[in-house]
Amino acid sequence: MLPEEKKEKEFIEKLGKRIKALRLSKELRQNEVAYRCNFDKSSYNNIEAGKRNITITTLLKISNALQIDIIEFFSKDEEDSE
Repeated sequence: MLPEEKKEKEFIEKLGKRIKALRLSKELRQNEVAYRCNFDKSSYNNIEAGKRNITITTLLKISNALQIDIIEFFSKDEEDSE
């Protein structure tokens, strides 16, 4: 794997973990967020698992479903210290 590919993979995984942490902070289930985004649950699960590279439009749908500003996906806080 090329260094750029490794960085991309790590970023996608980190973003998935951040999405999951924000969802849990809102006390929502995956199926609730998937429904709000009009995604099937397995697709949404793959996003949180960092297995799917998503578009900015998809990220915007998730931020709307979580009722947060899209910038929160890229903010640092205690949940990022894994």
